[in-house]
Amino acid sequence: MIELAEVLRRHAPEYLRRGGARVPGHHRRALRAIVRCRTPELGGHLYRCGQCARTHFGWHSCHHRSCPKCGGTEAAAWRERQQRDLLPVPYFLVTFTLPEELRALGQSHPRLGYTLLFRESAGTLQEIAANPRHLGAELGFVGVLHTWTRQLGYHPHVHYVVPGGGVRADGQKWRQCRTLKDGTPYLLPVPVLSRRFRTRFAEALRTQAPELYREVPRAVWEKEWVVHSQPAGRGHAAVGYLARYVQNTALGGKALLADEDGRVTFRYTESRTGAPKTLSLDALEFIRRLLTHVLPPRLHKVRYFGWLHPNAKRRFLKVQTLLAVPLRLTPQALPEPPAHLRCPHCGKFTLQLVGRLPRARAP
Repeated sequence: MIELAEVLRRHAPEYLRRGGARVPGHHRRALRAIVRCRTPELGGHLYRCGQCARTHFGWHSCHHRSCPKCGGTEAAAWRERQQRDLLPVPYFLVTFTLPEELRALGQSHPRLGYTLLFRESAGTLQEIAANPRHLGAELGFVGVLHTWTRQLGYHPHVHYVVPGGGVRADGQKWRQCRTLKDGTPYLLPVPVLSRRFRTRFAEALRTQAPELYREVPRAVWEKEWVVHSQPAGRGHAAVGYLARYVQNTALGGKALLADEDGRVTFRYTESRTGAPKTLSLDALEFIRRLLTHVLPPRLHKVRYFGWLHPNAKRRFLKVQTLLAVPLRLTPQALPEPPAHLRCPHCGKFTLQLVGRLPRARAP
């Protein structure tokens, strides 16, 4: 097993040389950050343990959201916050996927493509839910953008964790989702969501980028778009599933097996059978696929809608009141100290900063 930084350090210079000016700036910054993460190039801190008195040196992290070494603490904190705010109702995992014919748009114009994917899919959920024939209420939900397959292919889609119900337009009553005869909760009709999402996306693309709209084959606007909705119990498993994509790269270092003769081999799990498999790619093709999933700066991959939006805290409190969610009067457990203060020798969180080393100049 090898680290991703090792592969990039070995092959990224050739990738950048061949790509030249065609390599976007945010791809270059991602490569530089991953290669430098926790190396002398970023400097570090010298610690002494207050328990065993041994010293420990820790390199600084790059904190890039595409780095497999960073973001674990943030993802765990996000999962804890989302699970803490789950309501006592059924939950659903709703997924909207861009058709294959529009994936080139997402690659060439990621900011426009991902913005439309988020905005129009979320608007579709709210619009159909507001219809009295379906639910007649406003939803509150959180969405996470996911762009890769297990073989690092490009497959842009957004997952939403949606409570099974919403607030009536006057804000005075909670409308629960329906339950089928077999006891399965039912949120919204998927065919209606699919067609409305297609229509909204087409109208938005034609308005904002008419030149790109004219390049899309007409058949795209006539086919059925993929929307999937499934019950997710009380939401805990769905939130845990999405937490893996909140602060993570398309391929972590633990999946890399070898880098030999210009080919990179990694393992993955077959989605249909669950069987472990391996895939070997040319090193430059491996880097190309990996960088396809690096998002442009200031483009959020996690977004909140309806009464779960950060600016709607009063409305969320109203929802909790309508559902009689009890107040948490018991004191919360003290958070665990930061991981970088844990002594690697005795395991105690008693490291104390005693010195700093400046950044080393890159060779």
